[in-house]
Amino acid sequence: MLVGRAPGVVVLLAPGGAVAGVDVRGAPVGTRELDLLDPTTLVRHVHAVVLCGGGLAAAEEVVGWLAARGVGFPVGAAPSEVVPIVPAAAALGLVAGDGRAACEAAREEPPAAVALVGDTAVGLVVVEADLTQAECRRVAVSARDGFARAGVLVPATVFAVASGVASEASLDVLCARAADALEGAVAAG
Repeated sequence: MLVGRAPGVVVLLAPGGAVAGVDVRGAPVGTRELDLLDPTTLVRHVHAVVLCGGGLAAAEEVVGWLAARGVGFPVGAAPSEVVPIVPAAAALGLVAGDGRAACEAAREEPPAAVALVGDTAVGLVVVEADLTQAECRRVAVSARDGFARAGVLVPATVFAVASGVASEASLDVLCARAADALEGAVAAG
């Protein structure tokens, strides 16, 4: 996985696909493709997750960037016919960012967690484990506690993305680590 940052946007790129889950508390303002993270859907992997300020224009830019490189869910006979799966959430009250610039700046340094806090909050935790979509959702639910511990009490959307690497840690331990990581991300600003 790669992480790209530009002012007002953070992108986690997973060109080979990654399992993810989400937890939404409060009004789900400024989100896209969250329903695709439900374990009952056909889609099993995401190709990126976008956290952005302002609206969701940065997410559209990430979709275009991935599609131009042939990364996505196959939808046609030709290998280039793909639809990138890019769930996203926007933190209202922050400046909108450039999704393409964040993709171009992406490096192999996935953080344990990322948080953007404005009038709403968005967060992302990367879990070093091989999890199902339902397990990722459970981690996202627990990670949300990190916002509460840090005093962030606005509506929030939190994503959890699994690295796919086997771990001996129990799901309870992974959940606790995720909450700690998101709390730390808020403190780091």
